[in-house]
Parts: sequence; structure tokens; C-alpha cells
Amino acid sequence: MKTTHSKVMTIANKLVKQGQNRANAMVKAWALVKMQIIETKATGVTYGKRQKALEHLKRYNNADITLCLKREKDNTHDSNAIAVIATVKNKGSYCIGYIPRILATFLAPLIDSGKIIQSIFKEVRGGYEPYMNYGIAMQIIV
Repeated sequence: MKTTHSKVMTIANKLVKQGQNRANAMVKAWALVKMQIIETKATGVTYGKRQKALEHLKRYNNADITLCLKREKDNTHDSNAIAVIATVKNKGSYCIGYIPRILATFLAPLIDSGKIIQSIFKEVRGGYEPYMNYGIAMQIIV
């Protein structure tokens, strides 16, 4: 098992390779390693049929919806991409978006090293008025 220092250095080195200075990379890496629960939302929820999928998710009980994070190393837009896959109990799964890019920068090295990252569905937000987009709130447990 990696030590805390080793985890921090792995994340910091990845951030430096992406153009961040060493000091900021270290601060961000320490914060991520020490942080246990992260509240966030999925990005890219307006692409394709994701708005329709989120509208459908509102019909189900939150307890019947699970989220899975799927690492996409070959993603052409972001080499740290992490897809958010929503599954409704006894129904099916759909990619409803992605982890925000800056957070994915932190989480991708952890997932790549075999760390289990748990995601918890909180709620579907938005859609209150016509033409208002839906979004998804979630927790990530590192």
C-alpha cells in the first residue's frame, strides 16, 4: 500500500506534467489526499441525449440509482477523463456526464493506481422552468 507521501507525489507529478507549477500542484495534491468526501456535479450533461436521461432519472427513487466512475484514458478531449455512469435498479445504465476536468486531474492517477473511488448519487437538479437544463449532484469518497 502506498504511503500518503507517495500518493501526494504521484498526483503532484501528474499536475506538473500538465503545466501546473510544483508549489500549487503539491497543495492541490495534499488537499485531495486528505479530503475524504467531495461534493461535485457532473459536467457535459447537455451533450447528446443526456438531458433526456436526467429527466428520466427524476422519476426514480434516489435509492434505486447508483453511480459508477469509469476511467477513459483514450478520451481525445481529456486524457484524465472519468465518465459518470448512472444505473437504475433493474433498468439499465447510461453515461450522464463526466467528472469536472480539474477534479479528474486529481482522481485519475488514484484510479490508475488501483484506488477504489466511490460515487454516491445525491439528486437531479434543474428543469424547474421550460428550457432549464438538468444537472446531477453527487458525492465522491476517496
